[in-house]
Amino acid sequence: METPPPPRIVDHVLKLVVPLIAGRGPVEHLDIGAGWGHLIKELRKVAPNVTSQGCDYNPQHNETEGLSVKHVNLNEDNLPFPDASFDLITCTEVLEHVENFRHVVREIARVARPNAQIVLSTPNVLSVRSRWYFLTRGFFEYFDPLPLRDDPRFYPGERHITPIPYFYLAHALRENGFVNIAPHNDKPQRLSMFWRPILGPICSYVVGSSLRRRRRKLRPLSEEIEAYAADNNCAAVFTGRTLIVTAQRA
Repeated sequence: METPPPPRIVDHVLKLVVPLIAGRGPVEHLDIGAGWGHLIKELRKVAPNVTSQGCDYNPQHNETEGLSVKHVNLNEDNLPFPDASFDLITCTEVLEHVENFRHVVREIARVARPNAQIVLSTPNVLSVRSRWYFLTRGFFEYFDPLPLRDDPRFYPGERHITPIPYFYLAHALRENGFVNIAPHNDKPQRLSMFWRPILGPICSYVVGSSLRRRRRKLRPLSEEIEAYAADNNCAAVFTGRTLIVTAQRA
């Protein structure tokens, strides 16, 4: 018997998406960075109430029948869609390729309808393994030295140029009107799982000490913001290979 292939990131994203739209009427969906259309193709199988569109730096990659994919350069352009157009927006493995992820989050907020569901993913730079990589190499995991944009040997869209820790993504979402923000992961890493029982309490102690210092010496932050900061060390962030974040447009 053949061994089934390991789940892809789009498979993990799909598992989060389906419960978010269960029981809803017609759902207008936008997939940012649609690529070959793999996520949309799988979503069609389990959610016939969803109508999907896509946008991508290179729409020619699309190989999904009946899918409309528009060109967008997220470093320079706004999303090519009107305000409040979508009930569901996905953006998998895209934000690490753009120069200003907060601009993309603002654009997602603009095209999202009230109560729209959002699912984003990006490499998790706060797993134990990634933190060790940064300590020893000076680079996060999945973020190696990179070529210049005009190097003819590389496709510019392949470059990982923006590592995004969970707090900063959650902060950008909250500033742009999203609520119910939560971190998830795709696959716990063995090394990170091994070290979490040892390093987790140490990180919790340091986080608590930092919180007390801020409250004593600096302007206090809201409990909501402190909760996002504490989630930098939650199980999903501490152990996951990929950071997947869900949120809802208020």
